[in-house]
Amino acid sequence: MDLRLKCLGSAVLAVLATSASHQIAEAQTAAEAPTQIQNAARKGAGDSSIPDHVQQVDEPHSLEQRSYKQLIATVEPAVVTIRIEGRDGGEAGIGTGFYVSPTLIATNHHVIGEGRPIVVNDSDGNSIEVLAVEASDVSADLAVLRVDRQVKGRIAPLRPAQPSSQQQGTRVLAFGNPFGLEKSVVEGIVSAEREIDGQTLLQLAMPIEPGNSGGPLVDLHGQVVGIVNMKSAIEDNLGFAIPIQRLTELVEHPNPIAMENWVKLGRLNQDAWQPVFGPVWKQRGGALVANGQGTSFGGRALLLSEKQPPEGTFEVAVNVRLNDESGAAGLAFHSDGEHLHYGFYPSGGKLRLTCFRGPSVFQWDILAEVDSEHYLPGEFNELKVRLDGDAIQCFVNGHRVIKSKDRKFIKGKVGLAKFRSTEATFTRFRIAETIQSAKFGEEAAMVLERLKLPKLPIDSVTEQQRTLLAQTPFLTKRELNRQAKQLEQQADRLRQFADDIETRTTIDELSKLDQTEPDQRLLRGALLIAKLDHPQLEISAYRDRINEMADDIRAMFPDDADDAAKLRSLDQYLFEEFGYHGSRQEYYHPANSHLNRVIDEREGLPITLSVLYIELAWRLGVTVEGVGLPGHFIVRHQSESQTSYIDVFDRGKRLTDGQISQIVSLHTGRQPIDSDLQAATPRQILVRMLNNLIGSAGRKNDGESMLRYTNAIVALEPENGRYQLLRAQLLGMTGRVSAAIEKVRQLNADEYPEIAPSALDRLKRSLESMLE
Repeated sequence: MDLRLKCLGSAVLAVLATSASHQIAEAQTAAEAPTQIQNAARKGAGDSSIPDHVQQVDEPHSLEQRSYKQLIATVEPAVVTIRIEGRDGGEAGIGTGFYVSPTLIATNHHVIGEGRPIVVNDSDGNSIEVLAVEASDVSADLAVLRVDRQVKGRIAPLRPAQPSSQQQGTRVLAFGNPFGLEKSVVEGIVSAEREIDGQTLLQLAMPIEPGNSGGPLVDLHGQVVGIVNMKSAIEDNLGFAIPIQRLTELVEHPNPIAMENWVKLGRLNQDAWQPVFGPVWKQRGGALVANGQGTSFGGRALLLSEKQPPEGTFEVAVNVRLNDESGAAGLAFHSDGEHLHYGFYPSGGKLRLTCFRGPSVFQWDILAEVDSEHYLPGEFNELKVRLDGDAIQCFVNGHRVIKSKDRKFIKGKVGLAKFRSTEATFTRFRIAETIQSAKFGEEAAMVLERLKLPKLPIDSVTEQQRTLLAQTPFLTKRELNRQAKQLEQQADRLRQFADDIETRTTIDELSKLDQTEPDQRLLRGALLIAKLDHPQLEISAYRDRINEMADDIRAMFPDDADDAAKLRSLDQYLFEEFGYHGSRQEYYHPANSHLNRVIDEREGLPITLSVLYIELAWRLGVTVEGVGLPGHFIVRHQSESQTSYIDVFDRGKRLTDGQISQIVSLHTGRQPIDSDLQAATPRQILVRMLNNLIGSAGRKNDGESMLRYTNAIVALEPENGRYQLLRAQLLGMTGRVSAAIEKVRQLNADEYPEIAPSALDRLKRSLESMLE
């Protein structure tokens, strides 16, 4: 597996974050911070919280409480709250920042999340638009945001302190949002300067908690001594800050990236879609995602296709999934481009056909609303509308549920609609004269019929029989609960079986990857791996996206450019203009191994980013190859004059031989050997990606995912006995005992020498005992 130490800043690996078991107590400590300051003001220099061996520098023996209030009142308006959107939506974290100029806000690099959407609020709660990441330094854990200051009132940026304020014993205050408790202040002292992993940090005697990161550490003159960036994993009242000089240096040497290139927002193809009533749409490969409310009444928003419908009879269809069934989202058709249109969509678990005759709810006619057993809440459902001139016919998953003769509108655009705060995902939008919905073959339908659970004849139990059962209520309830548990287990097994069937086609395609053209195997294989966890993924959409990216890069260099010039343009496009980067904040998130999400969200593991780099370089006419160093994947470019090793995880950094040796030594304790630098084949790359996913699933004890990825490895390497054995073990662990026994019986220790016969026998006996 690719293993990389996660950090809030590479300079501080030895002293990272606390365990979750201490967080409640620490939250209480953080909540008491203002009281701590008041107590300190009363105690002055005699505060018993100060270690005996630390001498105070230039501090009065008494400090009145109002002095702290004045200081806080001076600093607080320059402090902001920074919130970051997570990989799967919602809030991933909260941190702090502060103004260093009227339009620049300083914070920690780990706070802004390396490419995450950023929300900044000032001390009055006003939202501040972020225009760019003006400067960033991963190694120093610093970032500077350029903002558009539109809020009324004047901000007094904080000034840097003199180096003397960093002396041991200096009393300081830290401002921040520990555990989301905004406008918190805590007092402490500078304990020492420390060299940690080659970086100078200020050691602080004060409680530092999540949410303090990025906040200003000020002296009693209100000047910034440092930027808070972490707490110790050893001691609660111990933290660290980055000296202010590092920030000053960064501001003087900016490396700006505009927010539209920094954030991971999927771009909407303006040539294909027309948003109406609000910018709530994102496009990720073949999927369209709707978030937030539209500006029309009821939060209505439309996304209309620029493709003109056929004349006469035609059909329009889409697959849609609602995150919350209380919401509503689906198809729009016969639209005038504004308020007039029809809509067919699920709402509150029912299927609804509505005619929207204007902006007000009083102009909305619900033509039909029905329940349907064919609609599956929480799943992707195919919605289809057939317009034949005389009627509107609405289908869900191939079954007609509504027919209407309404003729208020007979022509117009078609597209998508959503309402309220519904979060919806749309895939496979289609317009055609006829759209064929998937149907079961006769034999498949017979198999599914045999799997149907019998209907419970509860309603047929007579009153006399109920009275009889009520004579032993405890025994009756116990027996009925036992039967209910059995039904629940059968339902779980059916869902498990459904997941197995859903991934089976993808597994089969991986097993046939050698039949694909050699130059297409890596990309197709990587996207098939992603499809294991994203069944609705459209491989062609991501192939087209990579082709578009290559076209954009190709336009950056002349036709006679050499390989070096092409790679420089590739680096500029990926790392400077669009902010692709290695994922450090959520390194082990499975999305970092899904090529579709790496393309959309612009962060990933070394190996996944390298796959993207290899594919783009190949389309530019440059041959680069993957090199699977122990613990860290890189790429290599071989020219006539030199060999270049490129670390795509570190924004295309060119590695020296010494740096390669350091990477290998870090993970193996030895110097590189020839096999470390061999070019990896597409199959080897794909297996390594799957191993990374197995590791991520293993950290969460997710046996189902581990089995899915192991099945994929067996499809790619059926001759590998270790994974054959692992698959059998995982089948048993996840309750597929009969299938596990069958796999074990098929394994022959002579055919797979890496399998010890004794291990095979033990597994077989263990599985058979589970059926007894």
